[in-house]
Amino acid sequence: DAIRLTHDLHVKVLLLPFFGRWAIKNDAERQHVGDALRELAPEAERAGVILGIEDTISAEDNVRIIEMSHSSNVLVYYDVGNSTEAGFDVVKEIRWLGKDRICQFHLKDNPHFLGEGTIQFAPMIQAIRDMGWSGWANLETDARPDHLDADMQRNLKYIRGVIDEVYA
Repeated sequence: DAIRLTHDLHVKVLLLPFFGRWAIKNDAERQHVGDALRELAPEAERAGVILGIEDTISAEDNVRIIEMSHSSNVLVYYDVGNSTEAGFDVVKEIRWLGKDRICQFHLKDNPHFLGEGTIQFAPMIQAIRDMGWSGWANLETDARPDHLDADMQRNLKYIRGVIDEVYA
């Protein structure tokens, strides 16, 4: 149903979350996900929907799943926060995955505002630029309930500044 609904809403990417309680933890689970996506991929292809896998595993393990799916409609929905928290080198992974295996990005530095945590956004944005990737990058940022507009503006100002600096 999610593939059909995604298509009917004229949305291109369906995020498939594999983190927290549903995190992929071992080879057997990676194989199971690859098998399931191989079954679902033809329907996604017919609907013109990309199945974007967001998780806490390495870029290499994500590519193994993509390869098991046998579909160009299964791609990585790369979450820089998840990957950083899992101990991966975000810039290295983004460059290794390349533009053809990433469907979208989640930009976050939680529990901080963008640029106030451990993630170095300038090198990451540079890697995205260098590989010629284009598409959506969604902010998944912290905001205080009583300051939503101001906090969103703060996060937007920061990331727009980084993008302007990298693309200058």
